[in-house]
Amino acid sequence: MTDPVGDTPAVVPAVGSWTCPTCHNLYPSDFAVCPRDATPRAEQIAAGADPLIGQVLGRTYRVVRVLGEGGMARLYEAEHLRIDARYAVKVIHDDLSRDASLLARFEREARAAARIHSEHVVRMVDVLRTADNRPCLVTELLEGEDLQAMLDRVKKLSVAEAIPIARQICRAVAAAHAVGVVHRDLKPSNVFMCKSAGGPLVKVFDFGVAKLEDDEKLLTRTDTVMGTAAYMAPEQARRAADAGPLADVYSTSAVMYHMLTGQPPYGNVPAFSRLAMVLHEEPARPRSLEPEIPDGVEAVIQHAMARERTARIPSAIELEAQLAAFDRSAAPAGKTSAALSVVTPEGPAAADPRATQIVVRARIARPLAVFVAATSSLAAGAWIAALLAAFIWPSGSTESSTERTLIGFIAIAAIVVVALLNVQTLRPAWRSAPAVIRNIRPAALALAAGGLTFGALELVTAGAVAVFGTPPLDQGPRIALAGAIAGLSLCWQRFRLDERLKRWIG
Repeated sequence: MTDPVGDTPAVVPAVGSWTCPTCHNLYPSDFAVCPRDATPRAEQIAAGADPLIGQVLGRTYRVVRVLGEGGMARLYEAEHLRIDARYAVKVIHDDLSRDASLLARFEREARAAARIHSEHVVRMVDVLRTADNRPCLVTELLEGEDLQAMLDRVKKLSVAEAIPIARQICRAVAAAHAVGVVHRDLKPSNVFMCKSAGGPLVKVFDFGVAKLEDDEKLLTRTDTVMGTAAYMAPEQARRAADAGPLADVYSTSAVMYHMLTGQPPYGNVPAFSRLAMVLHEEPARPRSLEPEIPDGVEAVIQHAMARERTARIPSAIELEAQLAAFDRSAAPAGKTSAALSVVTPEGPAAADPRATQIVVRARIARPLAVFVAATSSLAAGAWIAALLAAFIWPSGSTESSTERTLIGFIAIAAIVVVALLNVQTLRPAWRSAPAVIRNIRPAALALAAGGLTFGALELVTAGAVAVFGTPPLDQGPRIALAGAIAGLSLCWQRFRLDERLKRWIG
């Protein structure tokens, strides 16, 4: 028989065989699914059937229906044969069941979830195999929807709605970290919103790429990037092996960012572009996308999403504590959280002290940075001018207009150079109030150190003149010493938390 269109021989299915509609390969009738891509027989698709439905797994769980499907596995509902209980069963696709790395991921998910005991982590019940030897995980059955589905439906959440959800994610993450598990793939689709009388009960799941601290071998090569780019910490974007507990703190805050703004950090751009942005720049300010977000809540999000690990909120427990200060649902009766304002209708005493501190720091960060940058630039110019004057015009010498002009020109050049350095330092961090404070702190401390040193030297000089009639140091050395102390303080502050220096020393 020939193809009616051309001369290519047509394939005539043998009696009792069927053709996979996905890969078009021919299989015997006793094959319920395509072994290449797990596509069920066409008539089963039309009837909504599945080869596992009705089967009993591990002599205990009867598969009832399909709940959903992903690229790696299919999720079923199953009933327990001996007790009145229903569970979720996750079964890896047949064509993936021979992939060693995916099997390792499946095993890792079971091990990670089983060791965590928290109402905010999906409970692992059993691990078993299907009749065709595919691994499957049995977990508690959840009713509700995942956070991504909710955000797809409502776009964004209010502060009052988002904070309780984020706090429950923090508790799940803290419980995982307490037993040495780092999730490494926190995102809205891995957060489930269970129906509950007291409001949504949040449960975190999918520990398939989790990092276990007692693992002797990593799931991937140490230079591999693993996770979801939209919510990934910078160190994880460089290497999956570098993702520790603070990477989960970052990702939790990134999920909070999405809940409040309606989009993930860095927007809806391709994964490759987002990875580059994660490595090199701050995301847009949450308030620039949603002006209703309070200053303090924005500051907590940005603090937890600091690019350097040492600058982040140090743990999921501390992140939850800071979010709790803005949680109006948890505020005592008659008290209003400082989430909306430092001063509440009842007055400052009604605000949570921690929230008040966060809000004040967020609001003064940029004005303070401008003041410190301007003052440090002028101080550098004044110090250069005073130092040159002290050495060019010793006591009793005559000043010339040419020398005054030269000193003025050098002082102005110093002011411009320091101002440009300050701008270069602050520009990448300007979107984040915590980052602004962190970047301007070294200059502020250097100013304080130099000013205090110069003031102390002036007092010592005045005392020495009063007692001995002569100063121990001339003005030039005093000015030079004060400047040197300011410079040393600046260098110390700049490099104290620099991870590259720490690695070089260690």
